[in-house]
Amino acid sequence: MAGPAASTVQHPDHFVQFYEEDPYLLDSLRTYLQAGYESGEPLVVIATGPHREGLEERLAAGGFDLAGALEKKRYVALDAAETLSKFMVDGRPDARLFAEVVGGALRGATSPGGATRVRAFGEMVGLLWAEGNRDAAVRVEQLWNDLAQSHDFSLLCAYPLGAFSHENHGKPFLEICGEHSRVVPAESYTALETPDEQLRSVSTLQQKASSFEAAVAQRRETQKALRRQEEELSDFLENAAEGLHKVGPDGRILWANRAELELLGYTAEEYVGHRIAEFHEDPEVIEDILACLMRGETVSNRAARLRTRDGSIRYVLIHANGYWEDGQFVHSRCFTRDVTERMRLEDELRKRLAEQAEADHRKDEFLAMLGHELRNPLSPIVTALQVMRLRSDDPETMARAREVIERQTQRMTRLVDELLDVSRIMQGKVELREENVSLASVVQGAFEQARRMIDERGHHLVLDLPAEPISLRADPARLEQVLANLLLNAAKYTDVGGRIVLTATRDRNEVRISVRDNGIGLSPESREQIFELFVQGPDPLKRAGGGLGVGLTLVRRLVRLHGGTVEAGSDGPGRGSEFVVRLPLRTPPAVSRPVAASSGGAKEAAAAARRILVVDDNEDAAEGLTDYLRAVGHQVRMAFDGATALEEARRHRPEVVFLDIAMPKMDGYEIARLLRADEDLSACTLVALTGFGQESDRQLAREAGFDHHLVKPIDLEKVRKLLEMRASSARPRPAA
Repeated sequence: MAGPAASTVQHPDHFVQFYEEDPYLLDSLRTYLQAGYESGEPLVVIATGPHREGLEERLAAGGFDLAGALEKKRYVALDAAETLSKFMVDGRPDARLFAEVVGGALRGATSPGGATRVRAFGEMVGLLWAEGNRDAAVRVEQLWNDLAQSHDFSLLCAYPLGAFSHENHGKPFLEICGEHSRVVPAESYTALETPDEQLRSVSTLQQKASSFEAAVAQRRETQKALRRQEEELSDFLENAAEGLHKVGPDGRILWANRAELELLGYTAEEYVGHRIAEFHEDPEVIEDILACLMRGETVSNRAARLRTRDGSIRYVLIHANGYWEDGQFVHSRCFTRDVTERMRLEDELRKRLAEQAEADHRKDEFLAMLGHELRNPLSPIVTALQVMRLRSDDPETMARAREVIERQTQRMTRLVDELLDVSRIMQGKVELREENVSLASVVQGAFEQARRMIDERGHHLVLDLPAEPISLRADPARLEQVLANLLLNAAKYTDVGGRIVLTATRDRNEVRISVRDNGIGLSPESREQIFELFVQGPDPLKRAGGGLGVGLTLVRRLVRLHGGTVEAGSDGPGRGSEFVVRLPLRTPPAVSRPVAASSGGAKEAAAAARRILVVDDNEDAAEGLTDYLRAVGHQVRMAFDGATALEEARRHRPEVVFLDIAMPKMDGYEIARLLRADEDLSACTLVALTGFGQESDRQLAREAGFDHHLVKPIDLEKVRKLLEMRASSARPRPAA
């Protein structure tokens, strides 16, 4: 429904239309303009793009010939924002430019017969009001009135009623109304059809105005009370016992209370106005705090370190959030609590807990490795016994099985002895049986203990002893144990075909014994921890020869019992290691028999393979399982490392691969993945052989591509059933 503006136009006439919804404004404007056009008046519309489009759609729907009016310049349409830009200077309308721009638009409109009267609509004031430039809006209204002195036109201005909702809009609203000859209320009033309805509406508005004035008065009283509360709050914050401060969006401190300044020892001039980051010991912490606040987040109990005026560090907890206005960050609200003493106590507690946790972790690793290392010799023993039952009539097989049992029993005995030695030493129950011993004989005995692993690994061992014999007072068995453990450690952590050098020299009143290798080397951290109990070397699954990881602990403790020292050295990972033992010489030198340097080569086994491949770096275990499989009629090949296993598999295409997990260089998981990735081998059945039997270990095997998971010592009955399953299916389902 169009408002009364459409039918009551006078000349000159400058009236204002308030509206609540755009459709009402456009309907009213269409009636107003079309009536003028029909009476011969040209039209000038200065409006926003959406309003121009909506108006022209309505005019066209009513039969208005828009194209013809535009062609004859009887309809002139201008963009409100663009027109404003032509006469606004520094946020204020310029009177001369206004007369040129707007007056020119009025003069450019023509009508039949040369009539000069124009009917216009202007929305520029509405834009200025919406931008908050209310003084400029009032001034434009005045300029329209000045222009009416030299131009004949009627003008309709429009404002959305919602733009006057604030209590401070009362005065400028009256000024706007005062600049117009008439004021047309919004549609909620003009829609009232009877005088009675209009009177009731006026009465309601009067009541609302009265209530509003009362509310304003009450608000003023409330504001006074709030100011008093703010003063009290300000005093409270300034004198609070806890540190408080505000930080602006640029990171500068805007205010800090007395407690904050006293905590850090600064004056207000030395603190306020500076960037907060200047006082933080950890820049990344304050950067993260400020970033959180700028995202609108609340920071709670954020630990930080602040630098005091004297250079000391205070540990604090920061609680902070941001104060925002109109979507803009104004400042932070930060609380700083001093927890320096508490943090120091907590750091000490955390350190002790971490040490305890590390010790527990090492014990857990040790127990897991103990289970693994005990199962490794047990597996070939059990296998050898079952082979002996099957091949009791074959003397050669029986002899080989007995050798396997003897070797693996010795290995288990050595493991148990190491455990008992560590336990006795930890409890202080070891007593040295000292005597005058020849260093050369001790070295020879140690070499005999380590010979098998050195030979199996194909290492070259060099013994470099002085020409003049060295005699010292020591427990020969324990000293042999020290040197044997160092040689075994070098053999384990040196790649096949490596070089190990044992050197002994006399230096005044002590003997220096060095065991040097060209193996995997040590990191700086490892050099500090390698002698500690339960510490394993790098990747215990991939080291050769097994072990519990207590050998070096025994070395250090036995050397100390002899009054000596032991140190580990290395140029870094991949660059070898050197262990140096220094022992005091407490007896005169004595002649002892020399020992010659010796070296050994790794044993290599080769066997034919066609349908089954057995892969295990423990040769006894591999041979025992192979003997069993051959005894029950299968064709078997063996491999003792990953590279050989892959070559054998690609050459002979096995149907089943029994694959040990814990092998040096390339473990079973990696081999399994490579076999699964090979199109020609992907269908073979993969069986994991391992001393680790937890569910997590089975899951790792499944993820690597294994079909079955057998825990050492291996139950050969399970092996038989597994092979029967393989005979009936190219790829059996994974078994637990």
